[in-house]
Amino acid sequence: MPVGRHILIVVNPISGHGRGLRTATNMSISLRERGCEVTIHRTETAGDAERITRDVSVDDNHRPYCVVACGGDGTMQEVANALAPLVPSLGNACPVMGLAPTGRCNDFSRVLGVTMDTKAMVNVLTTGKPRSIDLGRVNDRYFCTVATAGIDAQVSSYVDSMRVPLSGTAAYLYGAVCVLSRYRPQRLRLVGDFGVIDQPLFLASSANTSSYGGAIKIAPGAVPTDGQLDLCLIESVSRLRAMRLLPTVLAGRHCSLPEVRFIQSKRFTIESDEPLELWADGERVGRTPATIQVVPGAVRVMVPRDFENI
Repeated sequence: MPVGRHILIVVNPISGHGRGLRTATNMSISLRERGCEVTIHRTETAGDAERITRDVSVDDNHRPYCVVACGGDGTMQEVANALAPLVPSLGNACPVMGLAPTGRCNDFSRVLGVTMDTKAMVNVLTTGKPRSIDLGRVNDRYFCTVATAGIDAQVSSYVDSMRVPLSGTAAYLYGAVCVLSRYRPQRLRLVGDFGVIDQPLFLASSANTSSYGGAIKIAPGAVPTDGQLDLCLIESVSRLRAMRLLPTVLAGRHCSLPEVRFIQSKRFTIESDEPLELWADGERVGRTPATIQVVPGAVRVMVPRDFENI
């Protein structure tokens, strides 16, 4: 990144119990030492990161080169939702998205090679490269990682509201055990380029990246640069079988199980007998019925210069 370019850090100050604000402050010091102009904006409520990013991005006189999402996957989802609609009109003038993971799961940054180390984050912003990355979309809402319906959506909802001091996979595992005791699989109807699937499903995940829930590889083959979503579908199973499957799914070793089916798709619709919440990036993104699709190259994201895993 050339010296003097403006970097805006949009930070969720309560992310990681205050880690977000500490990280943003330390990053700003290091970036200024490297000759960058840095502005920090704190969010106060849901939607602030999206609003702030959109407002500065459409300002021709004060548009930053890079908007850094400092927080968890939810903050990154908001920044992505502000930038993606502007890319068709602004092109390369649209700000690049930077990542400063300080949240509970941090799956989007992990798959793009950005760690929670502040020095490493600064190095990516100053010596890395922008790369066009796919996003998923539920109706009009973009998502970065995995959109879910079924048990995983209910677990996401539970984890979002729980007060237990857990993060990553541990939080997801705790939530899954709590939700399983009362979960009832729903009949889903999926219609897309793969045909029609109409049956009770325990889980239906639409993956832009391979993992969610803190490195749980729900769709090991998914990469956010192939213009496809990887659907992971698990048939309706008993609670006992689900408990036995859970460790296998958490370890990403579920691909060969008879109850599991993987499909790639660019676009499909999802319906259910009763409206079901859809979650992605740890946030509610809609409910059934809905259209889910991939948006190829939706945003440019700063990644390590030597990162070639996608």
